[in-house]
Amino acid sequence: MQFKNKNLLLNPSLISLILAIFALLFALYLQYFQSYLPCHLCILQRYGYLGTILISLIGLFIYSHKIIPVLLCLSFILISSISFWHMGVELQWWAASLECSGMTEDIGGLKEELENINKYTPTAACDQKSPIILGISLVQWSFVYGLVSVIILSILIINHSIKRDN
Repeated sequence: MQFKNKNLLLNPSLISLILAIFALLFALYLQYFQSYLPCHLCILQRYGYLGTILISLIGLFIYSHKIIPVLLCLSFILISSISFWHMGVELQWWAASLECSGMTEDIGGLKEELENINKYTPTAACDQKSPIILGISLVQWSFVYGLVSVIILSILIINHSIKRDN
């Protein structure tokens, strides 16, 4: 593995790494310091950001592969899609999935339920209104963040491919 230091500040892998780490740190701050429980869709977005971090780290060391920036852009498109779906559920444009409502859980009998009570990790409902910051809900901010990330990465990838062709 060879670390390429050329144009490091414009490296899509570095930018993606910073964006993904910031998003995860903010989500963990909200969960553990502000006591906002994540819902099923929030957890899915976190997995997307973790995947982005892994791809970014690979991209920092193997940047010569053209597929890495494309994978990073696709991961942010996936994250934005999940946040758009979440925004639609929150605004009641469409119904929440069964995972969001907790209807898929088989609680079993009373004995099993009492034995498993300490293993249960509470989550918020996906259609529950999230906190409002500057007049916009956190779910909507999450969508804007993902969309802006896709735009930034697309611009970086296009600029990088134009420079390669010249």
